[in-house]
Amino acid sequence: MSLFQRLKNLMAREPREQILGYSRPELQAIFTAPLPSPAPILPALPHLVPLAHGAVQAYYCALLIDAQDLDSFQALVACRFALIHERRFNDLPVRQYANAPHDRQLISLVSTREFNAVTLRLVTNCPEFLEAIHRQRFAVPPPWIAFEGYPPAWWGESLQGAQGYYNDQYFLPFFTGLSETEKLAYYARYSATQEWTASLLSVGDEQEEPAGWDIR
Repeated sequence: MSLFQRLKNLMAREPREQILGYSRPELQAIFTAPLPSPAPILPALPHLVPLAHGAVQAYYCALLIDAQDLDSFQALVACRFALIHERRFNDLPVRQYANAPHDRQLISLVSTREFNAVTLRLVTNCPEFLEAIHRQRFAVPPPWIAFEGYPPAWWGESLQGAQGYYNDQYFLPFFTGLSETEKLAYYARYSATQEWTASLLSVGDEQEEPAGWDIR
């Protein structure tokens, strides 16, 4: 089941069901401004889903980034929003931000529990903020970081469980968007072994020409 369908099902349930610790009525009360019409051209971010089908005027987005890039993400938040509220959800802090002059809101949950990386889960009605995230080109940490000790020869198209989820939802969409030059920079940043480089050599061969990423 796709992320879009899961969120659609979630928003169709009783009000006690939550996204990032907020019920549908709470989200409706926060995101009151109608989304731009016609709909803006949204950036090609993974897991970017409009919530309007649940009568919430906002978008949901999930990202997996390197822990070293968390400060850069927080800087993007700080230059656009002010913190107005914080609560706990699944023992994690969920922060609510607002940009009052422009009627823009953001709800953000940051987790370090998955894949030796940082998972960002966001609800926002600010397309400009989503575009800023897209321009930042955050790198998804590679398999040898996400799963320390995992044999590179076992990495492939038929992955299951946590490896399959990580690959399908985060790594593969990112990696296939890299040019050959950017892949070399990515390998260098994460000290890829020859075995891992060889294992990933054919990944994305049948994908369309990538748009390009900036690997910092």
